[in-house]
Amino acid sequence: MSLRRRLLLAATGLLVVVALAFLGVALAQRASLTAQLDDRLESLTANGAALVTVANRADAGNAAAASLLTDVYVGVVRADGGLTTVLAPDAGPSPVPVLIGGEAGAGPVTRAVAGGGARVRLVVLTVGARRSVVVAVSMSGVEASFRRLLLSLGLAWLATALVTLLVAGWVERLGLRPIARITAAAEHVTATGGRAPVRVDAGDPGTEAGRLGSAFNAMVATTAAGQEELRRFVADASHELRTPLTTLRGYSSLYAAGGLGTAAQVADAMARINAEASRMGRIVDDLLDLTALGDPAALELRAVDVGIELEHLAADLRVREPGRTVRVRSVSARVVADPDRLRQALTALVANAVKYSADATPIDLAAEVGGAVVRLQVTDRGRGIAAEDLPRVFDRFYRGHEAGAPRDVARGSGLGLAIVAAIVSAHGGRYGVDSAPRAGSTFWIELPAAGVAS
Repeated sequence: MSLRRRLLLAATGLLVVVALAFLGVALAQRASLTAQLDDRLESLTANGAALVTVANRADAGNAAAASLLTDVYVGVVRADGGLTTVLAPDAGPSPVPVLIGGEAGAGPVTRAVAGGGARVRLVVLTVGARRSVVVAVSMSGVEASFRRLLLSLGLAWLATALVTLLVAGWVERLGLRPIARITAAAEHVTATGGRAPVRVDAGDPGTEAGRLGSAFNAMVATTAAGQEELRRFVADASHELRTPLTTLRGYSSLYAAGGLGTAAQVADAMARINAEASRMGRIVDDLLDLTALGDPAALELRAVDVGIELEHLAADLRVREPGRTVRVRSVSARVVADPDRLRQALTALVANAVKYSADATPIDLAAEVGGAVVRLQVTDRGRGIAAEDLPRVFDRFYRGHEAGAPRDVARGSGLGLAIVAAIVSAHGGRYGVDSAPRAGSTFWIELPAAGVAS
């Protein structure tokens, strides 16, 4: 059952309960007023003979007797069953009750009056052997009060119904209708497999439906961005893997066709096949690294002295690049990190600096403390990065293109900086680059500090 139908049933049930409650109040009030009439009739009929005497005196003009019975009807039932009026109320026509039999000894009963009009509440009292006295009181006051109460409660019920309808409409407009739109949009996204993302009107952000709409739009946008990134990633990975696979297929086909006639040609082909297989293996390893870094729980975090790490990197680089100046500027600072992953990220940054700078240019490694974070920097004096490439240098498989770039530079997998970004993000840190064409580059990462020694 839909929420809208439940709301309708709840509102209807509420109105029915209120109507029954109002009707019960009205009937209870009428019963109370009728009970008051019955009490008066019982007091009047306590002595039937005295009542007839008082009624006769009142009818004869006795003021004292008349004051006691101004609104009381008194009649005597003759032996033949006829009703003779002894005393009638002063106001209005005489309310002669219509007897239908069985009233004697039955207590207070309600009967109609001759000629119509308000009914009466009466008691038939036996006086003597063959005579009965009828004492009746008009119920006009009771019925008028009952009608007024019914009218008041009816108006109150209508007001309640109006308020209920307004509240239901308000809930439907601000709550159910937006939810219905979000549901329809979600069903559309599900039916299209997310290929056709949609947005909904979030509405008032101060309402639950508004926040749900905003969250839905954010979710759709994030999902669409993730799917687009996944499609681009698959396309780029396929492109990167297609090149070595094409080489492998080409040399194997050439060998099968007898195109490698000499041992030197076979050796050269095998060397190229091995190089391309190794390159493809490195790409697969990098992809596996990126997948593993998607789970921060896989990190083994502890305090790492970044000064020592930078000195180790500098020592390794001086061995590999003896003709290059490597400078280290750091403080004795510690960060919260996985030491193996931190070393992997710094090594990738150093390798990138070496790759994109001339052999004789220096490389600077630095660590700085800023508040609760430690910034690690790798600076080269290479070609720099064009402004349009800066926002995407950490994207997977992205490689900037610059006229005159060395051929070996263009053959990188484009995953090194992406792995750096994934490592830093998994640590809850930040990363970035400051660069300009022909002015070198400074790649930096920031990680949470574990303490700084003076």
